[in-house]
Amino acid sequence: MRTLIVGDVHGCSAELQDLLEKFAFVPGKDKLISVGDVINKGPDVLGALRILKDLDAQVVLGNHEAGFLKIWQLPPWQRRPKDNERLAAYRNLGEIADYIKDWPLWIELPQMPLPQGLTDITVVHAGLEPGKVNIADMNPHCLVSIRTWDGIGTNLKNPKNPPWHQCAQWSGIVVFGHWAVQGLYLTPKLRGLDTGCVYGRKLSAWSVEEDKVYQVNSRQTKRIFD
Repeated sequence: MRTLIVGDVHGCSAELQDLLEKFAFVPGKDKLISVGDVINKGPDVLGALRILKDLDAQVVLGNHEAGFLKIWQLPPWQRRPKDNERLAAYRNLGEIADYIKDWPLWIELPQMPLPQGLTDITVVHAGLEPGKVNIADMNPHCLVSIRTWDGIGTNLKNPKNPPWHQCAQWSGIVVFGHWAVQGLYLTPKLRGLDTGCVYGRKLSAWSVEEDKVYQVNSRQTKRIFD
């Protein structure tokens, strides 16, 4: 069995299928994990979700899924016009909500055969909250939204502040997405896998047992990060 952890898909179902084929993924044998942000922006959200579901993938909650669920759970009369516009972009809203509502905020893979003598992997969408050691004590908003750290957790994406991973402490390897501008980010203890597929760049994944990154080119029209 091999374990493949894939970066932000954002509805790019064709590229996800390309990546699985390049990896030679074996259903029922290999394990697939996603860092979240499967929905929004891209051309085929339902297709991407169905691939993950059909392959019994483990998926952590991304900020886009958290935002969708927040709107979905509001009574219709409390939704703003732009909330309704976001929901109107989808068909089968109930199918999406039923699938993503139970995704966890993080996944821990203990005792994996890893390089540098490390044995634990934590998969999270955005990153870890600095100043806290136990992930269960961290602010869920940080786990799905953090990029930079302001010292208090109010502004999580100010480029003038340091990246969260320069401020946080953890053991093992942290695998994350959420930061297409940062791109592929590899250190002995970090695997940042958001390489902006939906923006016309690449879809990336990390094979744990091989300690190898797999990538495929995007089929999307290149556009500015939003």
